[in-house]
Amino acid sequence: MAKKKPLKYQMRMKVNDYGVIERNLGVSKTGRVQRFVTDEVFTRLIDYIPKQSGTLRSMMQKESDTKIIVTSPYVRVQFFGVTKRGKPFNYDTVTGGAKAGSHWDRRLMQDEGAAIVAKTNRFIRKR
Repeated sequence: MAKKKPLKYQMRMKVNDYGVIERNLGVSKTGRVQRFVTDEVFTRLIDYIPKQSGTLRSMMQKESDTKIIVTSPYVRVQFFGVTKRGKPFNYDTVTGGAKAGSHWDRRLMQDEGAAIVAKTNRFIRKR
């Protein structure tokens, strides 16, 4: 029986730099996926910000592709849910909405984080 010669095969593959791959997929810090996530969070976050006159919600804006800010003299008190004297803040869930309360960013992600991730995955798959 004749000996079989071993197969020789060489493969060369050029892999792009991580930054190039990141840009092509749109997942860089300022890429289209990050902008999509920021827009999605911005849209959903409004329901979690307390509303009495609507000033606090209207002061919310996107500062960049990665940052949402709310500029108001009383935003700190509203966000942490404690008055300057240390008394817990009582949120009006009728006027302000059932989701309104303190630490709105954390509550948004707890309540709707999975939906945001799922919607982002669908966005990425469409690309």
